Amino acid sequence: MATTQTVSVTYTGAEAPFVDRIYRSRLTFDPGQTREVPADLAAKFLRHQDVFQPAGQKDDTAKPKKAAEKPAGQKDDTAKPKKAAEKPAGQKDDTAEKLESAKKAEEERRAKENARFELHQQIDKMDKQALRDYAKEKFGHAFVGNVGEAKMRDQVKGLIDQFGAP
Repeated sequence: MATTQTVSVTYTGAEAPFVDRIYRSRLTFDPGQTREVPADLAAKFLRHQDVFQPAGQKDDTAKPKKAAEKPAGQKDDTAKPKKAAEKPAGQKDDTAEKLESAKKAEEERRAKENARFELHQQIDKMDKQALRDYAKEKFGHAFVGNVGEAKMRDQVKGLIDQFGAP
């Protein structure tokens, strides 16, 4: 069994927590957190140099500010920068589990979407009476008056989109 190559990526952004929705991994990052991610996902993250860095690389975008001189006897009460978020001892890296659950959720979403599209294709093939019967049987919807077939078809598709596939 071949092992997947992973790359350590550190989140350097300010959003806490950051949730990846762009690449649909659904991984969450706290500022300074490092995760081991598959190489292809790491390459995508590292395209965004403003919020991701390879692990171990120092963030050069933050420049230290000079402390203002204080009169003698006054304490320096400026906040010190916090260290990067580190895993407490004994806490395991849950990246693989999160990626797997995101993959399953994406597969389920695609399966539902495919079923909806197949139902839309079936509706495209129905005649006017079949559309009336389908809407009445599945959704309890009765068409009023003399509605055209195209309008009926659009309304039935709208019912499916609104209430889901029966």
